[in-house]
Amino acid sequence: MNLRRWRRYAWIAGGVAAIPPVLWILIVLVAPTGWARRQVIARLESRSGRRVALEAVSVGLFGGIHLTNLEIGSPKDTGDPWLKAADIQLDFGPWRMLQGHCRPSQVDVNGVELRVLRRADGSVELADLIRPMAPPGSGGSSRAAESRISVRVHGARVLVVDEPSGTRLKLEDVEGEGYGEGPVEVVEQLHGTINGGTFRFAARVDRTARAMSAEAQLRAEDVALDEGMSILRYVVPVISGATSSLKGKLGTDLYFRGRGPNWPKLCKALAGHGEVTINPIELAGTPLVAEISKFVDLRGHRRMGSVRTDFIYRDRKITTDHFRLMVGRVPVMMSGWTDLDGRVDYQMTVQGLAERLPEQARRILGDLKIDVGSLTSLSLRGTLDQMAVQVNGVPLDRDLLREARLRPDDREKIRQLSRQLRDRFIR
Repeated sequence: MNLRRWRRYAWIAGGVAAIPPVLWILIVLVAPTGWARRQVIARLESRSGRRVALEAVSVGLFGGIHLTNLEIGSPKDTGDPWLKAADIQLDFGPWRMLQGHCRPSQVDVNGVELRVLRRADGSVELADLIRPMAPPGSGGSSRAAESRISVRVHGARVLVVDEPSGTRLKLEDVEGEGYGEGPVEVVEQLHGTINGGTFRFAARVDRTARAMSAEAQLRAEDVALDEGMSILRYVVPVISGATSSLKGKLGTDLYFRGRGPNWPKLCKALAGHGEVTINPIELAGTPLVAEISKFVDLRGHRRMGSVRTDFIYRDRKITTDHFRLMVGRVPVMMSGWTDLDGRVDYQMTVQGLAERLPEQARRILGDLKIDVGSLTSLSLRGTLDQMAVQVNGVPLDRDLLREARLRPDDREKIRQLSRQLRDRFIR
């Protein structure tokens, strides 16, 4: 009797245990995927405030949800999506699904195409997605208490466009992982290629309302320069206005952080530091080298060189005391700043400047009794689009200095200039 009873209980227990797998198989076989797709679209649109397109939703036999060809566009349409993903896997299991828990703990994303855009008016396309969240326990938002979601990215491509500076960067073969937990979103590590070189990136953003913070670090090696790296000229003004295609190999290590009560104020409060090296760099066609060549005989040294600088960024200004430009074998040391409005103000020292003056300029200055040996420093002022080299604030005209036979009016101009130079250097 007892044996029969235990057999009956075993059959009942076995039947109960078989219910979830059987239900899951039925869900996989007969689930209305069109309905599921509409539900996913509605949920994504409500959370992002953006229009969403999704080709298909499928349920795995052993658990998991697959989203195929997801696109997220502007709040109005998906005609120009900023995000595309060929395949997204969510780790919903049958037990969690049947219990009504539809929030994933792991998301795997394959074949991502992401655009990060700052428009010409300075607005950021994704800025409205970085919404402040009420701190935990404030009662203002239930999302602050949400559990962690881990995200892994495979085979991604990222396009970074900054219209105000004319920058356009393409990141390829991007792999990485991170997580979101309440108001905190972390990129633990992201790596990939850019212009034949490699990069590594990490970041942390805390969207807690009234106490937002962010920090990020970027390292890159052996990156080939191209016309899309215009933003680099704020750190390396030597490349500004180059008439030919930039050629060189870039290495950099950047770190930035900021805090503020909201996102705009956080961005204004950003500060950081960094190092940049470009070795080698082709200098032909760069206005700065053309300006320096007014005073320094660079024949045979003007094509290839190198740059090394470290800097700090604060109050919208990039400042350095250690900028070294090698023009061939001629070292040029610079200290000064560039601000985000494009203004530049640097002091430059050229090693052996007096000895490197062109012979014609040396002879003319000597005839005018100007102390050539006192010419030890230069200044670089103006804007990134129009900069000029001066000697203690006095601009020198190369055509006058190199005129083989001076006309009377040209000689008078140089005599006036000589008096200015004497006042500045010899008194």
